[in-house]
Amino acid sequence: MMDGRELEGRYNAGERNFRGVDLRGADLQGKVLRAIALPRANLQGANLQGADLQGADLHNSDLQGAHLQNADLSHTNLYQANLKRADLRSANLNGALFTGAELCHANLHRASLIQADLCEADLTHANLSHAQLIGATLKKAILKKTNLTWANLRHANLHQAHLEGTAIADAQFEKTTLPDGTLCSDSPQL
Repeated sequence: MMDGRELEGRYNAGERNFRGVDLRGADLQGKVLRAIALPRANLQGANLQGADLQGADLHNSDLQGAHLQNADLSHTNLYQANLKRADLRSANLNGALFTGAELCHANLHRASLIQADLCEADLTHANLSHAQLIGATLKKAILKKTNLTWANLRHANLHQAHLEGTAIADAQFEKTTLPDGTLCSDSPQL
């Protein structure tokens, strides 16, 4: 098991590949770890508030219950990552890859997911209220009982997404592709 101080020291010395590292509960708050490779890493409950992880590789990593408020994860690879119950409030997730990721019960309130790829991601019971999902791809995503109130879904693609029990009050759907493949210009009846 590695702590945040050791990881930061090795990163600052030029090391970038930390495949499979165990960082459970590590304190990485505010750390700059751009383009770090943490595939299959265990980051359960880690504190990454305000951290800069732009362009990081976190595919298949376990971030269950991680604290990522205000973190910069733009253009990060989170393919099939476990983000159940993760706190991503106000995080920058623009252009991030979440294909097949688990985001059940995750808090993405006011998160920015512009141009993010959430194909086949499981967002059951996730909070995406006030989130920016402009141009995001949510094809075949599971959005059951997800909170999308006040979310901005302009130009988003929800083709074949599962929206049973989803809260969409005051969400913006301008030029959004709906689950049935039709293009929406107003508030849809889902």
